[in-house]
Amino acid sequence: MKKNTYFFTIVFIIILLFSAFSLSHAQVPEKLKSMIGIYKGEWTMYGMNKEGNIVERIAWTDKIEMQDPVVKDGKAYAITIDKMTFKGNIPPQEIKGKEGYYLNEDGSLGDYFIEMQGQEIISHEIGKDVWIYSAPVSTHEYAFLGFSNVFFGKHVLVKVISRKNGNETHRISRVTTIGWMDDSNKGHWIQFVSLKGFHERQS
Repeated sequence: MKKNTYFFTIVFIIILLFSAFSLSHAQVPEKLKSMIGIYKGEWTMYGMNKEGNIVERIAWTDKIEMQDPVVKDGKAYAITIDKMTFKGNIPPQEIKGKEGYYLNEDGSLGDYFIEMQGQEIISHEIGKDVWIYSAPVSTHEYAFLGFSNVFFGKHVLVKVISRKNGNETHRISRVTTIGWMDDSNKGHWIQFVSLKGFHERQS
């Protein structure tokens, strides 16, 4: 009797391990797998100068790798490694993050998320290959964008994915709305493109 119990226990453990292994692989969505690869891009960020004109603040190129897709903690995501080379005397940077989908209770794909440097951005697909997200402008961005005494700041980013002749391009623009007070306590508003660029898939 003890031998039978031991035997069935071992069989049960093997089945559990096999099921867990199969499930972990089966749960990686094909849509996420299809995104794994290398992308190269060019980017420009804009802000307002002292004369009130919108000018280039910083520009860079980058190479981002999406790899190691996994399903974990209610998410299906890949690891991202973004290597950036800046125009001017700014040293290059490498930033690691996560990018993928929240999973609904039925296992289907939910909202898209990007996690980088401790911040998470949720993006929504509003049409085929068209994504949008909004986020508040963080306080440390105000000075870089050329503003002070800000009472309102909001980013809205749009990404459109196009495919032609086997080439995949992600075109991205971010519109920023800022409200601020001048030295005479008069309110001002501006809406401008604060970020523009693209990623082209390499593999």
